[in-house]
Amino acid sequence: MADAGGLQRSWLAVPLVAIGGCVDAIGWLRLQELFVSFMSGTSTLLGVAVAERHPDRAAELAVVVALFALGAVVGAALARLAGRWRTAAVLAVVAALIGCGCQLPSVGEAGLPPMAFAVVPAMGALNLALPGVGGITFVTGSLTRFADALVAALAGAGRHGAWVVQAAAWAALVVGATSGAWLETRMGQDALAVPALAAAVAAVAAIRLA
Repeated sequence: MADAGGLQRSWLAVPLVAIGGCVDAIGWLRLQELFVSFMSGTSTLLGVAVAERHPDRAAELAVVVALFALGAVVGAALARLAGRWRTAAVLAVVAALIGCGCQLPSVGEAGLPPMAFAVVPAMGALNLALPGVGGITFVTGSLTRFADALVAALAGAGRHGAWVVQAAAWAALVVGATSGAWLETRMGQDALAVPALAAAVAAVAAIRLA
């Protein structure tokens, strides 16, 4: 049975999932169909590019995975150094990186567009914002945890809130992605300003909750 603290952290992750979905949708639309937070999809595309002998595309996708991992490492290191201020510190960095991405070109003359070098590490770091949450943008895991928690609750062996929060995480990703696509259509390059502001607000809220 999930403990109350773990369930609370899962609920705190839901708005962060929405931010990740928003940035991922904007990235997909602006960066030549690249996922910036969904590394399972990026890794699959990498395998396809290798199999189809598209070395340039494979190299771009490999760099995306490396940038995400780098962001996660930085997020983990910052989280360890910041202690009780972990969430606020990591979210502040995420907000700054997304804000930088808003100012960088989304099309490059060769190789990965400059915007990706800011937003991809931001998404890697985002996953380390909350302790005890195994990846904020890994919504495939949310669906499997939803199924497991639902069956446990129906069997009387778990909290109903455990499956509700996993369903909410999936819904948050869809809502965030929908919002990102809508913002991209209407704001273009400036669309990233909205998730950057959302991450900054979340960082301030985390300070108050610390």
